[in-house]
Amino acid sequence: MRLLKLALILAIPLALHVGCSDSDSSDGTGGTGGTAGTGGAPGTGGAPGTGGTGAMGGGGSGGEVPPAPYAGSICVGAKQAAASTFCKSVFDAWAGWETDQDADARNSAVAAATTDLGNAWGAAESDAEANDADCSDLALTSSDAGATMEASIALIAGSINDGLDLGQAEQAACGAALLTAAGDACDDVLAAEGAHISDLYADADGSTLDVAKSAAFDAFLTAWAGATSGTCPTTAIDTGVRDDLQGLTDELVQNTIVTPGLAADQYTALLPGATDYLGRTYTPQCMQGDEYRYFAKRGSVNKVVMYYMGGGACWDSLTCNLPTCSTSPPADLNGFATGFADLTNENNPFRDWNVVFVSYCSCDVHFGDTTQDYGGLTVEHKGYHNSKVAEKWAREHFLNPEEVLVTGSSAGAYGAWFNGPLLHEVWPASQIHVLADAGNGVITEDFLQNEFSNWNFDANLPDIPGVLEAITEMGGMPAYTEAVATEFPETNWAHYSTLHDGGSGGQTGFYNIMLVGSPVGGLTWWEASCAFGRVALAQSVQTFDVVPDNYRYYFGTGSRHTMFGNNKVYDDITGNVPTVVDWVNAMLASGPDGRDENWTNVLCENCGLLLDGDPRPDPLAPPFEQQGEDVVIVCE
Repeated sequence: MRLLKLALILAIPLALHVGCSDSDSSDGTGGTGGTAGTGGAPGTGGAPGTGGTGAMGGGGSGGEVPPAPYAGSICVGAKQAAASTFCKSVFDAWAGWETDQDADARNSAVAAATTDLGNAWGAAESDAEANDADCSDLALTSSDAGATMEASIALIAGSINDGLDLGQAEQAACGAALLTAAGDACDDVLAAEGAHISDLYADADGSTLDVAKSAAFDAFLTAWAGATSGTCPTTAIDTGVRDDLQGLTDELVQNTIVTPGLAADQYTALLPGATDYLGRTYTPQCMQGDEYRYFAKRGSVNKVVMYYMGGGACWDSLTCNLPTCSTSPPADLNGFATGFADLTNENNPFRDWNVVFVSYCSCDVHFGDTTQDYGGLTVEHKGYHNSKVAEKWAREHFLNPEEVLVTGSSAGAYGAWFNGPLLHEVWPASQIHVLADAGNGVITEDFLQNEFSNWNFDANLPDIPGVLEAITEMGGMPAYTEAVATEFPETNWAHYSTLHDGGSGGQTGFYNIMLVGSPVGGLTWWEASCAFGRVALAQSVQTFDVVPDNYRYYFGTGSRHTMFGNNKVYDDITGNVPTVVDWVNAMLASGPDGRDENWTNVLCENCGLLLDGDPRPDPLAPPFEQQGEDVVIVCE
């Protein structure tokens, strides 16, 4: 084990050098930082891509050659390896003290170990920076790590010494042996953790790590039994000390893979600027060249929500001159606190999760990569750049979450659907769920053939069989979803929408713009209500038919656009549907070991019945009709 640990420590640094905005307004025009008509998203699901390389994470079948380990993860692995050496050194210092009680010698050894820890962490951070990764921002410092570990080790030493008379040589020797064994276990566990985090692809299921940790603790218990077989009246219990060691190592690992410096009581605004990442420089910005910002908040569990904000889209001179989308990011997220965004609601399954809020202002459903001149109007479609810098930050601050929910509303639904496959490469050991809220990919063939290319999606499509064909062969959202859901069979993929998702900024609004061929179609959005519902349902059924294991759909009653930020997710069962929160909880309970029986396809009954606040034309116009006290959408 000692030789293995040495090899791991040497290998980690060397590897561095080897090559919601949910709208509550009835017309779908609101939303965080939005403007009129920005609550929706065009049906662009026919040709999404993620710029990945066919990642293997989440059960993917492609990507025979895994990506190189990420420099930020290698840095944290090196820090954990250095912490393993520190832990053993401090335990050894205490073991030496057992026989002579020379506090000065012990303290001197601990001070030297502390200096070594600081030097090693500093070197790891410098190596990461040289490879365009950040391993220091909001991170645990070496001094805090050392102080916390030192305090825990002192407590363990005190518990071992309870009952021992260190004036008796045999008892002092026993105490020293127990402390040495504890140091060996701490050393081996943290070295194994460092090797694991530095290359998650090499041990995505964690089995190698589990074996190494189990062996380390078993060796500790064996050493304990041997040391206490003679005269050794310690009152400490072997399994109790083992648990203390596990707590010590778990705390160090948690505080190095989940950034402790990020605020937990509010969202922190992040302004990235030009960013070097994986060999490319990204220039995040908004449609009109304004500064881009996104947000993050720390939770209390090792799970992450990647939320892509909604806000419409534009693709030509007419739609971009209006524009039919949000052109600046929100200044803050003070209004992002209802529905699943309410992190105080005890029924919210995400209330304790870390959150990265990917703002939206590029008008390209989070995946554009071009500068366009629309008849003299220069538009920066840089949603892909914005998404990539948020991705980089997320992977450097939440290194190995147990679960990741990739989601978004309206335009953000497509951001989740397009970027979701790419995030498998970022978090290959995590259970990933991808949930598109009100973004079903209902588009016209003319849009896919003639306007979709204006965002330059093709430049960053992942190398996944069937993804390119979803564009070139006009397969649309069903073909794309079949491709990515097949590539990542352990990932859960889901679409949510009301069947008649309405409003000028809703799905019917953008579908009608495409049908009419002009933004004026958004003014009479209700004309596409029935057509949208038919196509959306048909596409979802078609998709489920080809990937029935890991894809589900939910169609709710009425015409409301998006659900993520609406409190109806907790109690609405109109149309004999389960609550959205119950359906989402069933999705979260589904994974490689099987899908939860309650994660089913949902189709409302009497889907045309409008709920309070649902979008409707004023005055009512077909297919909207007054039936007694109710307004109902009546489709032939």
